[in-house]
Amino acid sequence: MNGYVGKLLVVDLTTGKSHDEPLNETYAAQYIGGAGLAARYLYDAIDARTDPLGVDNLLIFMTGPLDATAAPSAGRFVVVARSPQTGLYGEANAGNFFGPDLKLAGYDGIIVRGKAPTPVYLLIRDGKVELRDAAHLRGKTTYETGDTIRAELDDQKLTVAAIGPAGENLVKYALILATNARPGAKKGIAGRCGMGAVMGSKNLKAIAVRAGRTQIALHDPEAFKAAVRPAVDMLPDDLSTQVWRAVGTSGGMDMFGMQGNVPTKYWTQGAFEYDKISGNLLAETILTGHATCHACMVACGRKVARAAGHDLPHAEGPEYETLAAFGSLMLNDDLEMITYIGSQCDALGMDSISAGSTIAFATYLRAEGWAPASAFDGFDFHWSDPQQALQLVQLIARREGVGDALAEGSRNLGARYGVEGMAVQFNGMEPAMHDPRAQSGMALVYSTSPIGGSHNQSDYYMVDLTGRAIDDLGIGATDRFEVAGKAANVARHQNWRAVSASLVQCIFPNPPVKNVVEMIAAATGYDITLDNVLSYGERMWDLKRALNIKLGYAARASEKMPELLLRALADGGTEGHVAELEPMLREYYVARDWDWATGKPRREKLLALGMPEIARDLWG
Repeated sequence: MNGYVGKLLVVDLTTGKSHDEPLNETYAAQYIGGAGLAARYLYDAIDARTDPLGVDNLLIFMTGPLDATAAPSAGRFVVVARSPQTGLYGEANAGNFFGPDLKLAGYDGIIVRGKAPTPVYLLIRDGKVELRDAAHLRGKTTYETGDTIRAELDDQKLTVAAIGPAGENLVKYALILATNARPGAKKGIAGRCGMGAVMGSKNLKAIAVRAGRTQIALHDPEAFKAAVRPAVDMLPDDLSTQVWRAVGTSGGMDMFGMQGNVPTKYWTQGAFEYDKISGNLLAETILTGHATCHACMVACGRKVARAAGHDLPHAEGPEYETLAAFGSLMLNDDLEMITYIGSQCDALGMDSISAGSTIAFATYLRAEGWAPASAFDGFDFHWSDPQQALQLVQLIARREGVGDALAEGSRNLGARYGVEGMAVQFNGMEPAMHDPRAQSGMALVYSTSPIGGSHNQSDYYMVDLTGRAIDDLGIGATDRFEVAGKAANVARHQNWRAVSASLVQCIFPNPPVKNVVEMIAAATGYDITLDNVLSYGERMWDLKRALNIKLGYAARASEKMPELLLRALADGGTEGHVAELEPMLREYYVARDWDWATGKPRREKLLALGMPEIARDLWG
C-alpha cells in the first residue's frame, strides 16, 4: 500500500500476546488514515455496553499516509477509544515524533485490547515487540517515565508515549504525553477525552518506539515532490507561520482578549488584563527557546527553563488554552505560576483545559453559593489564587480529598450539587478557551462535535475572528456575530478538519489546500481532488456521528448551550451578543442531510457516501 506500511500491531494485554494484522485496504481507501481510519476500526469493536474503563474498550493509536514523509506539519498521531469523560467516541490528536517513528518502526497503528494483570510498557524496536514490566514506573511523571525507559534500555533514540499519575488513578481527563531526546523536540499531548485514563485502566504505562526503516513508499514520488515544494516555499513567508513561530499559540491572547474570545471568571466576565498573561510577555521574559514536531516549519513550542522559582528541564511554556484555563478563567495574572501549573499538568498527565475549567467551576459554585460551605471536604476556593490552583492539580492527579470529586470533571461536579446545567461543558467535555458569544460559529462547532467541546474538530474561530477563509473549498469568511447562512460553511470546515485529522496534519500552518490534496493523491494513489476531498471528510464525520448513536447518544436532546453561555456579558468584546444555536442547527441539519427528529444521517446520504453497512445499522 503506497503511503502506508500496510499493517497494524494488535496487542492483547490480558494474554500478553501480540500479532501483526494487515491494514484493511477498503477502510483506508474510504477513511484515509489517522482519526477517520481509527474510528472505523473502533466502530466495529464497541457498542453501548462497552465500559470506557473496562477490558472490552479498545485503545487505538493511528498514523496517517503523510506521516514520515516530507509533507509539512503532517507528523502527528491520534489516539481513539470510548471516552470515560463523555461516554462517547473519544479522539485525541498529538504531535512530537511518535507518529512518524511508529510508522518507521513498521506499523501504521496499534490496537490495544484487554488489561494487563500488572503494570507494563510496550517496546517496539528492531522489528521486535515486547511487553516489559513497568512496576518500577508507577507514580512517575510522563517525563520521568520516558527518561527512565530510555536510560534503562540505553537507547536515546526511543520515542515514548506515557501516562502520569493522573492516568494511573483514572482521572477522567487524563492525557497521554509523547517525548523523545531529540534536541528541540516538542512534546506531543494527546490531551482530550481521557485517553490517558483508558491507557491506565489497561495497566499500560507507556509505549516506547524506535524508528527503523528510512522512508515510506509513495505512489508517485515525483508528483509528491511537486506538490510539497510550493507548500514548503510559501510557508516561511506566511503570516500564520511567522506569528506562531514568534509567539506560539499564546500570542493570540491579546487579540482574542479584545474580541471577547477569552473566557474570564468562569465565563461570567468580559474583560481582564490579558496582556499580563500573553505570549508576547512570555517571549519578552522567560522564553528560552523553541520546540518543534516532525517536518514542521513553525516551531510553535515555547521552551522555558525556569518559572516561579522552579527549574523546568523538560517544560515548554504554556499554550493559549492553558494560559486561559489557569489564567483569565480563574482571574490569575501570574504568568510564571500559570507556566509552572501547566508544566505540572503535563507531567502529572492531565488535560489542562478540563482541569482548569473544573477548578474554576468549583470556585464559581462556592462564590455564588451553589455549593454549601461544607462541600469539597471543607476546602475553601478563591479567585485569583494560583497557589491554590497548583495544590488542586496535585490533589486531582492523586484523587486525594477534594481532588477525587474534581477528577470526575465539571458535568459530574455540577450534577453532584444539582446544578449540572451551570457547568460549561458540551456532552461532558469542557470546551476550549474560545467563547461562542464572541463568534457564533463556535456554538455550532461545540454542539455538534463528535467528541464534545473540542476546537480541534473545527477551529472555526479562525474563520470568524481572523477571516481565515479557504477559498478552494468554498469556505468563505463570515461575520463573527452572524447566525443566518453560516451553518453550511461550518459543516464544510468540519469536513476539511476531518481530512486534516486523517493525514494527520497540524491545523496551525496554512499550506495551500490544492497542494495538500495533491500530496494525498500522490502518496496513496487514491482519486482525491479538490472536487471530492470534502466528501471524504463528510464520510468521516457521519461515521463518528453513527458511532455515537450506536453508543447511545441522544442527539437532539444533547445539542444545547450551557446556561452561562446564554447570558450576555455587559463588558468586553462580545458586545452583548449571545449565539442563537437553534436556527443554526436547523440549517446545519439541512446542510448535512441529517434527520431532524432523530439526529441520524439519512439513509440516502450514507448510501451516497458509500456507507451501506452504516446505513443498515442506523436504519435497519
